[in-house]
Formats: sequence, C-alpha cells, structure tokens
Amino acid sequence: MPDVKEIQAQDSTRKYGPKATLAQCLATIAQSFLFIGLGMNLSISAIVIRDLYRNPNSEFSITITEASWYGSLLFIIHPVGCLLSGILQDKFGKKRCMILANVPSIFGWVLLYSAHSSVLLCASTLLMGFSTGFGAGSTSSYVGEISEPRLRGSLGSLGSTAMRIGTLLMYILGLFFDWRTVALFSTFCPIMCICFVIFIPESPIWLIAKGRNDKAKKAMCWLRGWVEPEKINPEFLELVHYNQVSGTQGGKIDTDDNNKKFLSNLAQFKNPAVYRPLRLMLIIFFVSFVVSIFPTRPFITKIMKEVGLFDNQNESLVLLTGLTSIGCIIATVTVHRTGKRLLTLLTLSINTVLLLSFGAYIISVKAEYFSYSPLISLTFLCGIYFIGSCGISCIPWMILIEVFPNKSRGVATSASSGLAYIILFTLTKSYLIVEMYLSLEYTMILFGCVGVFGLIYFYFYFPETENKTLLEIEEFFVSTKNG
Repeated sequence: MPDVKEIQAQDSTRKYGPKATLAQCLATIAQSFLFIGLGMNLSISAIVIRDLYRNPNSEFSITITEASWYGSLLFIIHPVGCLLSGILQDKFGKKRCMILANVPSIFGWVLLYSAHSSVLLCASTLLMGFSTGFGAGSTSSYVGEISEPRLRGSLGSLGSTAMRIGTLLMYILGLFFDWRTVALFSTFCPIMCICFVIFIPESPIWLIAKGRNDKAKKAMCWLRGWVEPEKINPEFLELVHYNQVSGTQGGKIDTDDNNKKFLSNLAQFKNPAVYRPLRLMLIIFFVSFVVSIFPTRPFITKIMKEVGLFDNQNESLVLLTGLTSIGCIIATVTVHRTGKRLLTLLTLSINTVLLLSFGAYIISVKAEYFSYSPLISLTFLCGIYFIGSCGISCIPWMILIEVFPNKSRGVATSASSGLAYIILFTLTKSYLIVEMYLSLEYTMILFGCVGVFGLIYFYFYFPETENKTLLEIEEFFVSTKNG
C-alpha cells in the first residue's frame, strides 16, 4: 500500500495547469447534455398541455386527468432508471451508462413527435423519465470522480446550470413553434450527447477498481491536460490508496461473495459512511425543492393570475427561467471562493425571508391594505427563482457527487437521485391540495417555515466539502461525532 504521508506530501506539491481545467471542463460539458435533456424533458409537458388541453382546434385534445398523468409520470419512472443505473454502472462503468441513457430519450422524442393519443404521450414521457433517471446517477458520480478538489464544486454545479438551460431552451422554442416541431428539434440533444460522451475517458477510479491500471493512467493523463504519465503518478497513487481504503481494488470489492446481487447492494446502506450522507441528501433535496418553490412550477401561471400577473405570462415564464440559468452560472463561478456551506446558508436565508415576505404581502392585499402590484408580485417571484438558483437549488447536485464512499457511490448516488424525484413528485402532486386548505399566502409561509428548519439543521450538520478530497469527506461521515 502506498505510504499515506508520502502521498500527501506529493499531493501538496502537485499543481496542474490550465489545460487540466480545460480537459475536466470538456468532459463535464459533454455529459452535461444529459442534464440539458433533463431540463427539456421536465418542461415539454407545459408546452404539450398548453396546445392540447381542451383545444378543439388541435388534432386531438386531452382532459384534465390525462394532462395530470402526462405531467407527472416522468417523476414516477425516474427512480426506476436511477435504481437500474446504480446496479449497472459498477459493472459496466459510468461512460457506457451515460451513452445508453440517451437511447430511450431518442425514442421518447420520436414517439412524442408522432403521438396521436394521450396513451402515446404518456408512453413518450415514460421513456424520457427512464432515460434521465438512468443517466442521473452515472453523471453525478462521474463528475465527482474525474475532477480535482479545487474544481469539483464548480463542475458539479454545471449539471444544474445545464438543466436550467434545457428548460429555458424549451420555453423559447415553445414561443415560436408548436409541440410537434419542438419535439422534433429536441431529438438532436441526446444524439449530440452520445457523440460527445464517446470521446471522453472513463472514470479513473472505476478503472482502478476493476484492475485496469494502465487504462486508468491514460484516462488521468487526458483529464489532467493531456500530460505525460509521470505528471499524474502522485495522484494515481493517491487513487490507488483511496480504492484500498474504500474496499475496492483489482476488480473485487471486499464484501460478501454475493456483493453483485441486489440485496448485497442494499446492505451497503447499513454503513454510516452511506446512510449519514444519504440522510443529509434527502433533507437538503426536500428543503431546496420547497424554498425554491419547485412544486409550484407546473402551476406557475395559476399563481401568476392569483397575484395579479394576468398579462405577458409566457414572457414572464421565460424571464423566470432565464434568471435561474444566470443564478446557476453565478453559483458555478462563486462556489470555489465562498464554499458550499456558506453559499447554502446565505441563499437559504434570503429565500426564507422572501417566502415569508411574499406570504405577508398576499395577506396584506387580501386584507385590502393595498392593491396587487404586478411589479411587486413579479419581483418576489424573480427573487425566489434567482436566489434559489444561486445556491440552495444547485448545492444538492454539487455535493451528491462527492459525499458517498467509492464502493457505494454508484448505487448511493442513483438511490439519492431517485428518492429526490419521489420527493419532488409527492410535493408536486400534493401542492394543489395544500394550497386549497391553506390558501396561497399561508402555503408560502409554510414554505418559509421549512426554510427555517433547513437553516437550523444545516448549521449543525452540513459539512464544508469544498477543496476536500473524497477520502476526507468520507472520513467526516464515518466519524462518530457526526452521527
């Protein structure tokens, strides 16, 4: 086993140039087309429902029940893709899973383009949901394994940025084209993703775990700026040590003989290094969805009307989506300087105040202290969308790539992603019921109270992972004082 102190001494003097940053950015951008596709998959339902819901002038129309199922089935099937990905990526690797993830999406867009019934609409969104779920776990763990600690936070946030770009692109296309034409254009996204991912290397950590050290060295040379093997040798020794400490080396995992079986994968969640970060991930996903008002987004036009925004709703929707894209870019640029912990607490605090203030504003208007102002209402919505995307809504995807140990990373990241979408599905399906009982203003106040809970919990239990190695992060969660 390599000497730990020797590795750390070599690591302290290791410094890669701008070519290494470029190489890691190119690899991350290539797989980020999966997230662009996710954003497009999430938002196409709004355009389809807009054109087909009770529309006598369309080729066929859909009822409110059909629209509800079409808009939510993607969230139901997404965890199935995540689960399958978690099982297969440890065997076949991240790169192959990312390529395969695009195939159902292509068929989904083609099926949507040719759909002439609600059944085919639902079949298309099932294919898209499975595709994005299958790709979610492999993309998240891939970025965490290829990137240097100094870049991991920024590169991890590119997925959220790409998803917002996909959503923005979809809404812009929806301004000019009907849903069939938009579906046809969208087919090119997964095709481009396959073409780009083919040219990026496999995860070196996965290759070392499979005993393919020569290929791992070649992959590291590519990812560190197309350098000579001598340049990456200290980091390579560090990764070999990391695989040994994590219990993966030479193509075997130091667990039971039946480790490849499904029940053996489940048994890994008994490990504190797995269930503690999983608990953190589920809480931060829940809080981020709520304080960024994700559950309201399918019904955002309804909310706009209730707060006095009757005109230019399509343009306002593009504005809100554009702000989230800008916010994600800001998070990508600033996270290395601020750290994930400070960025989370800061943006969560601001959004909590905005939600409570928004609820108080609606209460004041309904009490007839003053009338609705479209400018004030739009400002509140823009602030919640923008500030959330600057931190709290991006942070879960940043830390997902780094908090789980090596031998469990594939199945754990996939499980986290799948459970996150179950949470999102539950929140979205229950939103209208909650609003019906509480009204819009008290629903916003309830969301603000969730933000207060998140602030308290994250202050005590959210570690700083920026500029930390994967081994240091794993050791934090194993520590008994963090239980």
